[in-house]
Amino acid sequence: MALLAALGGIILIGVIIAGVLFSVTQDYRISDNSLRQSHATATAELGLNRILVDWSLADNQRLKTGDTLKRAFTASGGGIANVTVTRLPGPFFWAVSEGMSGLTRSSFVARRRYGMLLRLDSPNMNFMGAITTQGNTTINGNVTVNGNDAGPAGWASCTTGSNVAGAAISPTTTATVNGSVTVNGNPPVLTTPAASDTNTYFNYGNSTYSSLASSANLVYPGGTTLNGVLPIAAGPTCVASLIPANWGEPNHAVPASPCETYFPIIHVLGNLNVNTGRGQGVLLVDGDMTVAGNFVFTGAVIVRGGLKMSGTGNKITGAVMAASVQVDDNVSLSGNTGIQYSSCALLAALSANAYPRAARQRGWVDVF
Repeated sequence: MALLAALGGIILIGVIIAGVLFSVTQDYRISDNSLRQSHATATAELGLNRILVDWSLADNQRLKTGDTLKRAFTASGGGIANVTVTRLPGPFFWAVSEGMSGLTRSSFVARRRYGMLLRLDSPNMNFMGAITTQGNTTINGNVTVNGNDAGPAGWASCTTGSNVAGAAISPTTTATVNGSVTVNGNPPVLTTPAASDTNTYFNYGNSTYSSLASSANLVYPGGTTLNGVLPIAAGPTCVASLIPANWGEPNHAVPASPCETYFPIIHVLGNLNVNTGRGQGVLLVDGDMTVAGNFVFTGAVIVRGGLKMSGTGNKITGAVMAASVQVDDNVSLSGNTGIQYSSCALLAALSANAYPRAARQRGWVDVF
């Protein structure tokens, strides 16, 4: 009888010990899994943060809608974040980061996936027309100003947006039109107080004229005269050059020029005279801008002073704003000159030097 009692006691103790061991093992596994899951979460968040920090501006133009970019980042604890970025229409990207931890024990790998909507933080310029100005305006000759949205010639990937006015002017602007002038848009001419507001010309949401100028790729002194602005390429490389001036290649062809994706920010510290050539990007002129003929530019042109375009073969595709900050800063368009509004050209030029950031409101989401 005593033997049976002893055996029963031993069995009971064994059951208790086994139960304790099982409970401790389960607690350990739960704690280990929680730790690995937390590590995977932190690693996934690391991937989303690193993709913003390590962003290459070249990808702004290189990635077309539907293209993907893949990057891998290693966390300090040994985890790996695999990030896939997909280009969406417009200035948007969709980034998915998969964080993995516990890679030294393949049977105990924790995974976590987060997605984040990214938007290029480009200047939010208020282009109300193909040309916006508060200065007195004179248009003569065979001039075309068109606010109906259209992509630049040869740019196959463009989609059109809303039409704008052909010319947006302030209520105090005096406009004189002579000759075979064509002004189209919605409406052809818009008279608005916003055209006399300095914020229209110099404040662009999260950036300003000054902040753009401070980040310029090319800076010219006031009084500069440029003849023959042309793209410069050396094999597969677009060569950035102040003089001779290389402002990119707005003419798309097959095979593509390496300068097609080069959209510089150009800052002129005073008056600018330009004759012949072509370029693209964002052009900031602190003084007056004079175009004497056969000059083509694609992108955004912001002139603090007056604008004069004469001669033949002049065309700006994108939009122009002439602030005319001085009383005698006027706008004069003559000869064979064209200004064509293009949201596609503006998007390309303004986003080329912009870094992405998380979109506001629900920019981050848990992906299962």
